[in-house]
Amino acid sequence: MNQNKTPLYKRILAILGIVILVGMYVALLVLALIGSPATKDLFFGCVAATVAVPILLWLLIWAIGTITGRHTVASLDAMSSNRQHDKFGNVIPEGEIDTVVFDIGNVLTDFAWKDFLRKKGHDDAMIGRIAKATVESDDWVEYDKGNLTNDEIIARFVENDPELKDILEDAFKNIDGIITKRDRTIPWIKALKTAGYKVLYLSNFSRQALEGCPEAMAFLEETDGGILSFRDHVVKPGPEIYHLLEERYGLTPSKTVFIDDTAVNIEAAINLGWKGIVYKDYDQVKEELEGLGVRY
Repeated sequence: MNQNKTPLYKRILAILGIVILVGMYVALLVLALIGSPATKDLFFGCVAATVAVPILLWLLIWAIGTITGRHTVASLDAMSSNRQHDKFGNVIPEGEIDTVVFDIGNVLTDFAWKDFLRKKGHDDAMIGRIAKATVESDDWVEYDKGNLTNDEIIARFVENDPELKDILEDAFKNIDGIITKRDRTIPWIKALKTAGYKVLYLSNFSRQALEGCPEAMAFLEETDGGILSFRDHVVKPGPEIYHLLEERYGLTPSKTVFIDDTAVNIEAAINLGWKGIVYKDYDQVKEELEGLGVRY
């Protein structure tokens, strides 16, 4: 924040303006007391205008700022009032980091595959067996690559455990509800954006999960964009998906921090010059972000 004092000439002009304004009102008040009723009405009219005009101007400036998304003197964001702003009124992040990139599953949402299968009536033993053929298999990444149809992916699961053919086909004919929302996510994103950070997502994610879990994925509209792997047919931890995000959003690796619950994905980001945090819980990530100078 700029600590320079207001120039002396500006302070003198401000004081002079106040003195003139107060003097005019005192003179008008005297005239109102000793003059005609019209003078009294003029005095009260001026007092009312003194209150009403600034309020109307404040509302106008606030409305313009709300519509354009720009920080203004009337902005209702007290948390950023003592922060640096650019020429458009946007908050300038403190420290080195200017972009926060999030993984989605088990970071901004819950990948609730066990509950998903329980709701279909399977016990823990069967869930473990299904998992080996599906979410814990190498074939699960085919969901995220977006190269195969849902039937083709399920066929691969069946190859992993042919005895479960009917169960697997029934369980994964759609995966609506396999991703569930976290209430903290949208406030977290908004807080970072208010503090001036660009907020992106980078996730191995399938079309089926996106379309089948709209409530959980509503936070996407609050971000500045990102990559869901099925759209570009590249997945983490391959370097291609990180480079694609850099190019698409003009990222500077050293000014970017990535938050993911999988260590190998964070290692890949760090190898490309990014900062990285392995997600365990919100408080731990917030503390590590603060260690990198990310304040929100």
